[in-house]
Amino acid sequence: MPRKVQELQDDALKLLCVEDLGGKTLAAIVLRAGGLDLAAEAVFSGEVNTWLPNGDGNVLIERMERMEIDGMRWSADAIDASIVTVMDDDFPQLLYPLPSCPAILWYRGNLNCVTRAAVAIVGSRRCTAYGIEQTNLFSSEIAQSDITIISGGARGIDAASHRSALRHQGKTVAILGSGLSVLYPPEHESLFNTIIAEGGVVISEFPCNRPPQPAYFPRRNRIVSGLSSTVLVIEAARRSGALITARIAVEEHGRHAFAVPGRIGDTASEGCLRCILDGWLELALEPSRVIEEATQAWKRLSSTFDEVINTCEELQ
Repeated sequence: MPRKVQELQDDALKLLCVEDLGGKTLAAIVLRAGGLDLAAEAVFSGEVNTWLPNGDGNVLIERMERMEIDGMRWSADAIDASIVTVMDDDFPQLLYPLPSCPAILWYRGNLNCVTRAAVAIVGSRRCTAYGIEQTNLFSSEIAQSDITIISGGARGIDAASHRSALRHQGKTVAILGSGLSVLYPPEHESLFNTIIAEGGVVISEFPCNRPPQPAYFPRRNRIVSGLSSTVLVIEAARRSGALITARIAVEEHGRHAFAVPGRIGDTASEGCLRCILDGWLELALEPSRVIEEATQAWKRLSSTFDEVINTCEELQ
């Protein structure tokens, strides 16, 4: 069942919403304390200082004391947002192994969308007609293969991939770089509402009343990558957030990544062509190869996760 913000005690909510508190650190504190509420008490009592290095406990106290939670509760209640924490059974399993696993996710919609094979489709905000054409081609076949399409909800290729998935009755997931009640870009409000209405989900790791900030989008990108079985880049300049997402996927998350080739001399595709030439992005010529990799990668990732869970249960 979705978990609502009203269920949390004030101090527990403050602990969950401490910025830059990673999921692994939070989980360790909660496990040591014996529960989320007890963990918050341990922070304010100073006991957590004996568990964390270099005065990190004092930093937690300072950040929690400055926190205004009334706005967090109101903004979440106003849009009927749900939350899932790293300690919950329904927390997305692919995020657990990430080097910077989030502590909490705020979401609207069907979180089960992230429990199956998924392709992240990312690319330029200032895309060309060719980029939209290729996005529609790839995303339509991916969606019809019962594979979730994940993207960042941005203008350009992101939005095109979400819309194509919806047109073909597929499931799609939007990961935001802002809170769920401060949507960015604002003109995509109807798109996000349609994603939710059609059985998809919109997710953020930030409290619902948090406005977008430049530093939040790279953090969003790691979740886009982490929730995906593979990544497909469609149009990216040499310096591009889409390529950052793909590099995170390959170098940090162990995913395979593809790029659609563009036209030589076209700035919008310069980054894709360079990365294909360098050999760390595979050339994507047709959707079937991306679908094959996403399906096989999901099987591998699910198997690995099951082995970890079984080992933990045996140790207990």
